Amino acid sequence: MTNEPYYMAYEKRYKAAYDAGANLWGHKPDDEVLVAALTDWVAKNNLQGKHVVEFACGEGSVGIILSRLGCIYQGFDISPLAVARSGQALADYPTASVAVLDMVNQCPTGVYDAALDVMGLHMLVVDADREKYLANMRSALKPGAPALFFREAYRTNAYSGAVSSFEEWLAISKDDYETPSPRTVVNDGVEYTVNIPLVPARGKNKADYIGEMTAAGFVVDDFIEMVESQNIVYSASIYVHKSYTIQ
Repeated sequence: MTNEPYYMAYEKRYKAAYDAGANLWGHKPDDEVLVAALTDWVAKNNLQGKHVVEFACGEGSVGIILSRLGCIYQGFDISPLAVARSGQALADYPTASVAVLDMVNQCPTGVYDAALDVMGLHMLVVDADREKYLANMRSALKPGAPALFFREAYRTNAYSGAVSSFEEWLAISKDDYETPSPRTVVNDGVEYTVNIPLVPARGKNKADYIGEMTAAGFVVDDFIEMVESQNIVYSASIYVHKSYTIQ
């Protein structure tokens, strides 16, 4: 029996993808929707030349986009494989850096001008884990600083009750996180098949996301239902800023 947290599942997914020959599992630096959203977000919040932190940075695609937009980038992820791949991807960007961090149980050092999470929050299924993750992000931000949660799993009929443990989530969701099934990923026009199990994820509805953000000390500025992408079918992006008090 391992004490490894359930949200380490992506480490195994990255390994399976790389073993299959793929160089990149997650979103790409030429994702047009992501690039457009970040370009607009950086411009509206005057983030050029500012320090931006990304929680659950994955393989560095966002770091590339933000670096090209003139931001000083710091990425964190719990997966050593992802951080290693991010480091390679960002080698040509001197104002970008990445490091391993358990963002549920560890808070970054330093204070940042903005924060970003791309498809990260929904990988946490336990209430206490989500609360700590959001608290750590809030602590890393200057007062009033913006944060963006991009392409988070979203369903209008999502489960709205409490989840106190991973075992409880398994009973509620009835999801199978053990049996591998074939998935495909395309890198540079080449399609790779990867046999991997489903990873834990918990989306929310709009009201519950807004309530969660408000309770964590953020003010919700916008909530946008996203179009289907190859990364996720049903998702929403949530634009917030750090409030001066926690409700």
